[in-house]
Amino acid sequence: MVKIEKISWAKVRINGQDFWQVLLIGKEMIPRKVEKIKQIYGTDHVVADWEQKLLLSENPEVILIASGWNGVLKVEENFKKRIEKRGIELKIVLTPRIMEEYQQLINQGKKVNCLIHTTC
Repeated sequence: MVKIEKISWAKVRINGQDFWQVLLIGKEMIPRKVEKIKQIYGTDHVVADWEQKLLLSENPEVILIASGWNGVLKVEENFKKRIEKRGIELKIVLTPRIMEEYQQLINQGKKVNCLIHTTC
């Protein structure tokens, strides 16, 4: 089971491993390719195309996005519509709330895919 143990500015600890920014897809922890995202989009405050595909994979019931400490990461309307069309619940929270939100959904037996943005 994936357990978010600690969150702080620019770092999240999951199952004893530290990450800067990460995707949780099922039981898999995938570091975000921040430099590649910045190179393509000019910022890492977006959900990259390949991240959208990962978040939609494995039939999640909920996609949970930690949008940063100040909510700077933006989720495109196109992606929101694709999520809604598939009947998946989308939850966007400020990063300090991610541990509580994720654990609550898991405790409810929900299948959750998650993106955690640990800065801004």
